[in-house]
Amino acid sequence: MYFVAPTGDDNASGASNRPFKTIQRAADQAKAGDTVDIDDGIYREAVMLRTSGTELAPIRFLAIHPGMVTLTGADPVDDWTRLPGTSPIYVTSWDHLFAIDRVNGKPVEHHPLEEPLWGRAEQVIADGRQLLETLGLDELVKAWSQSSDHLVKPPLRGLGGPFAGKFAVDTTAKKLYVCLADGSDPGLHKMLASTRGQTFGVNRWQKADGVSHVQVKGVHFLYGASFPQRPVVCLFGGHNLIEDCHIEQMAGTGVGVSGVLRNCVITGCGHTGGCAYGDGFLNENDAWIGNSWKPINRYWDAGGVKQGATKNGLFNHCLFRRNGGPGLWFDVWDHNVRITNCVFEENEGCGLFVEISHHIQADHNLAARNATGVVGAKPSWSDGGMVISESEDCEFTNNTCAGNRFGIGFKEGGPRDFDTDTGHISFHDTRDNITHNLLVDNQLYQLGLWFDNPFFGRHPSDKAKFPSEEAFSEYLKTIPDKVFDPTKQQLVIDDNVYIESARQAKDVLYGVPWRPRSQQFDKVLEFAKATGFESHANSAASSAGWTDAPKDIDAWMKMRLSPWLRSRI
Repeated sequence: MYFVAPTGDDNASGASNRPFKTIQRAADQAKAGDTVDIDDGIYREAVMLRTSGTELAPIRFLAIHPGMVTLTGADPVDDWTRLPGTSPIYVTSWDHLFAIDRVNGKPVEHHPLEEPLWGRAEQVIADGRQLLETLGLDELVKAWSQSSDHLVKPPLRGLGGPFAGKFAVDTTAKKLYVCLADGSDPGLHKMLASTRGQTFGVNRWQKADGVSHVQVKGVHFLYGASFPQRPVVCLFGGHNLIEDCHIEQMAGTGVGVSGVLRNCVITGCGHTGGCAYGDGFLNENDAWIGNSWKPINRYWDAGGVKQGATKNGLFNHCLFRRNGGPGLWFDVWDHNVRITNCVFEENEGCGLFVEISHHIQADHNLAARNATGVVGAKPSWSDGGMVISESEDCEFTNNTCAGNRFGIGFKEGGPRDFDTDTGHISFHDTRDNITHNLLVDNQLYQLGLWFDNPFFGRHPSDKAKFPSEEAFSEYLKTIPDKVFDPTKQQLVIDDNVYIESARQAKDVLYGVPWRPRSQQFDKVLEFAKATGFESHANSAASSAGWTDAPKDIDAWMKMRLSPWLRSRI
C-alpha cells in the first residue's frame, strides 16, 4: 500500500507516515495488488500508467475521502498586463501548445479539421466559470466592441456556461489574451488555464495495449485540455474500473474506460462525455449532463455518449440529460448491447439513437422532451425520443416516450455499407421490433417511420432527372435492392399504446413528408389498416411502457450515487 498527500515528499517511502507528494510517484511504484490511498487536496499533474494489475490483484487508486481529491489539468495564471486601447483586454505569457497531429512538420491545433475554433483544446477559467475561446486577438477586440451589454452568451442556447468572458491564444507569439465580461482586471480574480491534455490513464497511441485491472474510486477530475474524441481520463486496455467519480468540464471528451464506469457523473464537457466501452463493457448508475455544448458538427460526433464498434455491453440505470446532440448514440458496428432502466431527458437530438448497428435491445426506458428545441440548435428532421436508423435485429420494447418531438421510430436512407470484423454488411432497417411501448403527448407524431427512400416516390432532387412519376416508377424497376418497402423488411410494430396529444399530433408518419407517397395518419388504426402493422394496437396504458419509470428523476438518480455526488445532479 502507498499513500499520497499534498504535503508529502516524492523522495519518501510512501508509507502512511511518509506519503508521496504526487499520484504519479505512487503509480510508478504500484504493482499488481497494490492500493494507492490519496489524501484530500488538489493535485495538478498528469498521471500516466505503465503497469497493470491482475484479475485477483488489481491496482487501486482510492480517494481516502471520496470527493475530496481533485485531479485537475489546470494551473493558476497570473502576471496580467492590460493592452493599450479602449477594450479591457489583458495579456500574459503562454508556453503551451496542444497539437493532435503534425502535417508537414507543423502542429495541427484543432480536431476535426473543419473546426478551427471549437476543435481546439485550450480552456481558461475565472472564479470557477469558463471563458469562451475566440480565434485570435482581433476577434477578441471585435467581440468586446460588438457587445453592448458585455454579456457572454453560450454558442448554443441552453448548453454550457455560465461563461465569464472570452479569451484567445497565440501559440506563435506565446501569448494568452483575456477579456472578462465585466471588463475587470483578471488579476483580481482566481484565474486558471488548462495546461494538461490528459490527467489520468494511458495514451493509447503511445501504449497500444493499454492497462488492465486498474481501479479508480472517489476522485474529482476537472479541466483537462482534451480534443474531441480524446478523453482526459483514459483507462484503455481491459477490465478496468472507474467508480464514484465526477468527470467535469473537459475541453473535449471526458472519460473512456475499457471495462466498467459505475456510479459516476459526467458534466459540462465541451464534446462528448465518454463512457465505458469495448467488449463486455458496463455503464451503471451514471449520469451525463450538459455535455457536447460546443457547436461541433452534430452529424460527425456529439452527445452525452457516442459509441462505435462496441459489443456485449450494458447501460443500466443511467441518466442522459440536456446534452448537445443525442443523449446516447450508437454508430457503426455496435452489437449485442442492452439499454435498460435509463432516462433520456431534454437532449438536443434523439434521446437514444441507434445507427448502423445490430442486436441492440432497449427496454424499460423513459425518453422525455428530447429534440424539442428546449436546448441547442434546431433538431434534425429525424430526431425524436428513440430512433433505429439503418440497423438490424434491434428491439425497442416496454419503453415510455413522452413529450418528445416524436415518440419512437425508424430512420431509413440506406443501405449503409461497411466492412466489419465479420465481413461486409449492407445495413438497413430490417428484422427490428418495436412493441409494448407507451407513446404519450409527443409533438409531431407518436410513431415516425422516416423512410427516405425511393419506395415513397421521387426525392425533390430527382425531379429534373425524372420529370414524371411514371418515369420514376420505371427507374425503380432497375434498382430493386434500393426500394425498401417497410412492410417487407420483417419489421414488427405492434402492441404499442398511443395516448393522443393535447396538441393533436398525428399518430403515425409513414415515409418522409417530402416524398409524394408518404402518408400521415391521425389514428393508429388507420395506419394498421393501410400497412398491416399494429394489428393489436390499443389504448390501455397499463399494458405497455416502463411501468416503474421515475416520476422524480432527480431523486431516482441520486439514490444511486454517493452523498458527495448527489449535489452534482
